[in-house]
Amino acid sequence: MIITLAGHVDHGKTSLVKALTGVETDRLKEEKKRGLTIDLGFAYIDEGNIGFVDVPGHHKFIHNMVAGVASHQHALMVIAADDGPMPQSREHLEILRLIGVREGTIALTKCDRASPDRIKECLGEIEDLVGASFLAEAKVFQTSIENPESTATLLAHLRGSANPDKVEKNQKPFRIAIDRSFTVKGAGLVITGTVHSGTVEVDQQLIHYPSGKKIRVRSIRAQDKAVTQSMSGDRCALNITGIDEVDRGDWIIQQPSQGYKNLTIELEANKDFPRAIKNWTPIHIYHATSHSTGRIAAVRQLDANRFIADILSEESLACHQGDRLVLRDQSLDLTLGGGKVIYADNDQQRRRSDPKRLNKLKAHTNYDAEQCLAQLLEQGPTDLKEFGDFWHLNETTLLGLTGQRNLRQVGDTAIADKYWLELKSSVTNLLADVKDAQGVKENHFEQVPSLFRQALLNELVSENTLEYTGGEYKLQGAKIDLPAPLADLWGRLENGLDAKQPPSTGDLSKSMQKPQQELERSMNELVRRGLLVNIANHRYYLPKQLKELAQDIRELAANNTVTNAFTVREFRDHTGIGRNVAIDVLEYFDGKGYTRRQENQRIVTGTYPKQ
Repeated sequence: MIITLAGHVDHGKTSLVKALTGVETDRLKEEKKRGLTIDLGFAYIDEGNIGFVDVPGHHKFIHNMVAGVASHQHALMVIAADDGPMPQSREHLEILRLIGVREGTIALTKCDRASPDRIKECLGEIEDLVGASFLAEAKVFQTSIENPESTATLLAHLRGSANPDKVEKNQKPFRIAIDRSFTVKGAGLVITGTVHSGTVEVDQQLIHYPSGKKIRVRSIRAQDKAVTQSMSGDRCALNITGIDEVDRGDWIIQQPSQGYKNLTIELEANKDFPRAIKNWTPIHIYHATSHSTGRIAAVRQLDANRFIADILSEESLACHQGDRLVLRDQSLDLTLGGGKVIYADNDQQRRRSDPKRLNKLKAHTNYDAEQCLAQLLEQGPTDLKEFGDFWHLNETTLLGLTGQRNLRQVGDTAIADKYWLELKSSVTNLLADVKDAQGVKENHFEQVPSLFRQALLNELVSENTLEYTGGEYKLQGAKIDLPAPLADLWGRLENGLDAKQPPSTGDLSKSMQKPQQELERSMNELVRRGLLVNIANHRYYLPKQLKELAQDIRELAANNTVTNAFTVREFRDHTGIGRNVAIDVLEYFDGKGYTRRQENQRIVTGTYPKQ
């Protein structure tokens, strides 16, 4: 169990740790000179089963204090009997609450310096301080470093509280927030921190955030013991290779993380904060061991003490859903509040009032990954990788959430089957209202996400709901109104062109006794309406014949099991059309991306119509 000490400056935190463990946690020269804890200190007992994190009590070093309390299971609130609760006692208690610490003990120190009446008075002040907080039922131990029996009693209680079953065992990817780093001669770079989630093993490949560099774990110490594995809740030191320098606030993570600057949190206000929380308030943002500055962009009150707040951070924070932040007012230098991260993105252009953003935010307020994903998928395209990153899910867990759903997926982006059906209906409804009988082009269907547009239209064509001709879509069987002269020409052409090698316009001109140039102008009108396709000079096809030829090509390529390629001659012989016409047809398909020429052969590279 890792125990975090908290309390006002000079209330005896460091001395108490030394009395409990025999370890002097003030390691810096300046700390020893001033008798003041500046940075984090660490001590372990019982073969590392219990660890203590000593944090600064002075308000100037509050950022170090916040870094020290992140992800710890038990708090030891230290209050001096001669002083009683002081400003930093209150602020530290509030920070512990906002961080999410839910268990603790109270140590009343320096009892040798206070009279029994003063101690009794101080106990009343402590009762008022902890009130309805997580320390309301906490035991209070009266201690003095001059009385070893008093500290031994406290230590026995802490040992009894060290239940390994209380440590969260989760299946989330590994991550640890760096609070210290140093170089060991002969070993190299060592980082320390408390494991936020997951498990790490010797020789495991991990990632440094924010650089993205790949690192390898050479060795591990957990609770100051050499181990081969460390897990969530451990106080851990990793000897790593692959990077030369890291900073406090950096992370070692298992999966890549993009980091976020736009955050939405469920904010709990500090009940002692002296003024109303306003939009655009400059703030300090503390996340685990990292610190950034920023502003509260918008705040919406839920009840007397709870808000939904949008936070704009100047630095990217490696946040995940449910992570806790502490916010301090820059001008007052006081803790404003803190809370859980609900939603995050990096879209600098989208307005906070944008309906799409608000719908995504609403989905994330479920605090349940499965429910959130279900709502997002019904709203529209969802990037599953981005979702998994924000919710900090491993691949197996994410697959479990998606595997039972009927999804349409392109790359990492997916939509629900329900949404897919709604999109199909919107396409058919749109075409039913189109007055232009020849249909519309693909880019006309703006309501369909571009990533899924072609696949959806192809499915409607394959279901015989739509017809695709001449690059345009129309409802199957939709009546085309043609001017009388054009209708008459179409009536004469439709049967005459129904062949894999239809006659050229020169031959048609002779048989129909119509000037070739005039005939081609009329046939181009039929092309515009999707009834014909002009594949080359003087060469027109019915759309259905081109689909048949496309199928002939696929069969021909499949016959060559080695290269899946074919020649012009093979295509000519397979279809029975002339060489020149065969070349025109193949060059048309090349231009559509259906085939590609490789020296004297061709291969199939797509679908027709194009997917």
